[in-house]
Amino acid sequence: MTQAPRRAHLDLLPPVVEPESGLPSATPNALTPTDRGRLPESSRRALVKLVQGPYLMRDAHPNLWPALLADEDAIRERLGDLFLDLVLDIEAGLAFVRAMTAPDRDLPKTIRSIPMTFIDTALLLHLRELLLRADAGAPRVFVGRDEIDEHLAAYRAEENTDHVTYGRRINASVEKLKKASVLLMTKEEDRYEISPVLAMVFDADTVIAVTAELRRLAAGGTATAVATESEGEDSW
Repeated sequence: MTQAPRRAHLDLLPPVVEPESGLPSATPNALTPTDRGRLPESSRRALVKLVQGPYLMRDAHPNLWPALLADEDAIRERLGDLFLDLVLDIEAGLAFVRAMTAPDRDLPKTIRSIPMTFIDTALLLHLRELLLRADAGAPRVFVGRDEIDEHLAAYRAEENTDHVTYGRRINASVEKLKKASVLLMTKEEDRYEISPVLAMVFDADTVIAVTAELRRLAAGGTATAVATESEGEDSW
């Protein structure tokens, strides 16, 4: 009779090797088992705020501002991967992102552009002028709705007698800039603080070009939309 083969002792069997997942080991700042991010959570939140827009402000975001400064180089690197540049004014306590541009390259746009109407643009330039005219020692600049209405009334064509419709257009512009955090609410009704970021967004060359366009349109030129870079739906 043929003897049945003996089974090998369990201790003699080779150990089972678990298949490798192919994923690198988690980083020290990992927040989940699959997280491969290297920045601390606070710096990541600062990065997200910059991308979401409209801006990161030292006084408004006291927990994120130190993180931005601590990891500025790394945050710039990650924004660069998204074709974005970081604009940082440490003295003013303001930071925002804008689309990266290159004269010899057609770079993709990570952030959307919101078309600005004639009235939107006229109001933005007026607010920027108020910021620049303010005393150097004045940390905050305010504007009343009555002043806005009076300034924009000068742009209404003489033949336009529809004051109600024109007033609605001004209302829409004010609401747009409130949503973009350019006009900041105050405790007083119809009185706003002008965000200092506006002076950083519009440089001298941009102001000259946009002002020329406004004058052309005011003189009866063909209306065109003026687009500005935005960091999200609540940006300008």
